[in-house]
Amino acid sequence: MPEAHPAHADLPALYRAEAAVFRRRWTMSVIGPDLDVTVGPNVDLGPAEELTTAQPGDPGRHLISVSGRVPILPRERAVQVLESHGYVVEAAAREDVRTDHGWTQTSMSQWTAPCQPMHEQTA
Repeated sequence: MPEAHPAHADLPALYRAEAAVFRRRWTMSVIGPDLDVTVGPNVDLGPAEELTTAQPGDPGRHLISVSGRVPILPRERAVQVLESHGYVVEAAAREDVRTDHGWTQTSMSQWTAPCQPMHEQTA
């Protein structure tokens, strides 16, 4: 897993990734500290065809009570897109057992994750 840029390490995340279903497709944007869109808007993550039966105690669902059939967040694809645009999900959020590897569901078909700019690797 890539690391956050040293200037952002151990600080609260100033950016957030938002993934949501729009017209039966998952899309994602990254919102910056000034509410500007730094990635996107609406980078395509693929179809929202897979459903699961949500339980309120599932990881990532601690802020709301979601139950019933909900679309499955393509978390791995979202992380790949984040990394390709130079962001990583905040380490503290990834380690929080209440989240789904840093992602929190905010409505039936919307998830958010705090993220930080990545530390650029030099070869």
